[in-house]
Amino acid sequence: MVDIVTRFAPSPTGYLHIGGVRTALFNYVFAKKYGGKFLVRIEDTDKERSKDEYISAIMDGLAWLSLIADEHPIKQSDRFDIYKKEAQRLIDDEKAYLDDGAIRLRVDKTGSTLIQDLVYGDIEFLNKELDDLVILRSDGSPTYHFCNVIDDNFQKVTHIIRGEDHLPNTPKQIQIVKALGYEGFKYAHLPLVLGQDKKRLSKRHAATDLMSYKGEGYFPEAILNMLAKLGWSNTEKDIFMMDDLIKIFEISDVQRSGAVFDKERLNFINQNHMALKTDDELISLMATFNDNNGFNLSNHHDPKRLVRLCVGSGNNLSEISSFIKPFVMDFEDYNKDDFDKHLLESRDVLNYFEESIKSIDSWKEEIFEEIINSAKESLDLPMPKIGLPLRVALLGRAKSPPLDSTLYLLRKETILQRLSKAKKVIS
Repeated sequence: MVDIVTRFAPSPTGYLHIGGVRTALFNYVFAKKYGGKFLVRIEDTDKERSKDEYISAIMDGLAWLSLIADEHPIKQSDRFDIYKKEAQRLIDDEKAYLDDGAIRLRVDKTGSTLIQDLVYGDIEFLNKELDDLVILRSDGSPTYHFCNVIDDNFQKVTHIIRGEDHLPNTPKQIQIVKALGYEGFKYAHLPLVLGQDKKRLSKRHAATDLMSYKGEGYFPEAILNMLAKLGWSNTEKDIFMMDDLIKIFEISDVQRSGAVFDKERLNFINQNHMALKTDDELISLMATFNDNNGFNLSNHHDPKRLVRLCVGSGNNLSEISSFIKPFVMDFEDYNKDDFDKHLLESRDVLNYFEESIKSIDSWKEEIFEEIINSAKESLDLPMPKIGLPLRVALLGRAKSPPLDSTLYLLRKETILQRLSKAKKVIS
């Protein structure tokens, strides 16, 4: 069997986007499944729009996702001499000709070109619909189709896996393959990633730049998990890791219809991946977001318990850090709706807990369960009438972990200070 080689070939005219990541992922997984190589090529022949900052961003994004190329990436801008030599070879063989300073390929207009696509099946294109292709422009720069074919052959690519928007390019590129005498490649075209309105994913649907998801605190394994399910299905499992995907992935299971990117789905998958992390991993991963929020957990009396109880309260590390913040720092304002609904008529509850907590010497979670049960009995109130006003008084909002845990996770002096403040505010 031929050694499998796939490639991801982004143009550095912008940042790495979600649709491109899905293409890179499928190329990577297909190669790894068969013990082959995954390569990266930077297609930077567009001098006006290609920028080094985009190259860096693309490579950083792939590294963050652990989609690492097996060889050093090549850049097309370093290879212009090679394209010119191959163009001259075609002129010498009378397979290409000069036209107003440009070089055109003589395209065989008879018959048809058959593409045996691994996703879409056999597709036939009539050659009479093809023009003689420009392969080198009058300024000496190569066209996309020409250098694409030359570089795939140079990198010994066996399978070209790319978006279905490239399908109309394929018969043109096969003409170049034949003219150059190359062996050729197998093709698999992937359905496009769509927004909720079933149109091609763009910034109006969701952030398309990969690194914006990193900045929000999504996990790379969650991004890959989510994207693997876009247009491919061979498992009922929602949550899986790269090793699982490599084992079960088959290109024949890629669907032909466009796949919808759903942010809520990503949130669900990311929450599940967060829950799989250890307490220490979560504390480490959250440190940057806590720094951005102006606090750290180094002085908290039980940071592991705090993080574990709060990890289900946000979709990503940024949201969870914000949720944790009032446990560690004073909050500025109460949530208005929660304040009006729960805190205004709660003076008896605040007084009861202020007096009970003053007398506590040992700071253990089970002590607070006893105080809560006593409060329910003494005040003759149901749990929501106790828990909700206390949460608003202590955290500025009605949402928190279980009340006994919430009390335990705050310092004694912090609780007394905030209860006193709440009483003054509602006076």
